[in-house]
Amino acid sequence: MVLQIVWILTMIRAGTLDQIIEIQSATNTTDAMGGTIETWAKVSGSPTRAEYIPLTGIEQNAERVNAGKLESVTKFKLRIRRFSTMSSAYRITHNNNTYKVTGINDGFRNNEMLLFCAEVV
Repeated sequence: MVLQIVWILTMIRAGTLDQIIEIQSATNTTDAMGGTIETWAKVSGSPTRAEYIPLTGIEQNAERVNAGKLESVTKFKLRIRRFSTMSSAYRITHNNNTYKVTGINDGFRNNEMLLFCAEVV
């Protein structure tokens, strides 16, 4: 009984997972001319539910210089149910936007993961 109560307390509440995302992995294929093409394919079995968690303060928005050009970098976290093969090599798509995974905090005990994501505009 006690174990069951602890398990219930550590579950992610489904109501907070109100965003639908897709987790994708890169695959290199060869085209007809012998060149390599990077394609992205869905790795999660179905659309994955996530909770959007905005970062606060200085973490939220940052700017960086890339090849002499100023870029805005938007950072945020996504909470998802634990996905055992999750990797920072994957990317996230949501509402026709693509985000790179910059970090992963795997909560083994409470069956959830925090994905640190960034979109370069």
